[in-house]
Amino acid sequence: MNKKERARQIIVYAVYITSVCCLQVTFPDVFRLFGRTCDLMLVFVVLSGYLFGTKDGIVVGLFVGMLRDYFSGPVISGINRAPVAVLGIGLLAFFYVGLLSSVLFRKRFRRKYNQAVLQVIFISAMYYSLGHICSMVYLKVSKNIQTYHSLKYILFSSILPQILVNVIAALPLLLLLRFAGPYKKGIRAGLVDGYSMEDRRWQKI
Repeated sequence: MNKKERARQIIVYAVYITSVCCLQVTFPDVFRLFGRTCDLMLVFVVLSGYLFGTKDGIVVGLFVGMLRDYFSGPVISGINRAPVAVLGIGLLAFFYVGLLSSVLFRKRFRRKYNQAVLQVIFISAMYYSLGHICSMVYLKVSKNIQTYHSLKYILFSSILPQILVNVIAALPLLLLLRFAGPYKKGIRAGLVDGYSMEDRRWQKI
């Protein structure tokens, strides 16, 4: 990759990361459907890792996760029930989202654009399921509440609607990454048939 291509990559990623984070936080109602706000941050990290490889997925995940912590980091009850912001959870979670989206199902899907939506569905389902599990465990351990949402509510009123909204958001993002993404023609030169040297190096660690 020459200097011009590298500069394009950095600038385009910076624009996308800033845009998706600001849009999600500043205008949540605009991207709200079925009672759920689409998670543009998550979708963008998943698509970046899936389409452009492990390195891109991890780097984008770290930056988006850092901004997620800054804008809307989780708050828990500390000493004397005082609310305490927890930083680093979003960064760590999105690091793994970027990594997993770049390696899961790689042999079968081979990073085809029309199948990237399946990656969004799978990662979203896993991400929100783990979120509910962590919330349930924390509330039980901290004894802040005796009961949690029913399984029916979690599945049909939370996870499934959120996945559907994320899929809808993924479609225009896919087109943008294809025709106005960090790489010309939406293709990273180092990725051939879904494989790259960097992905192989990661698997050997």
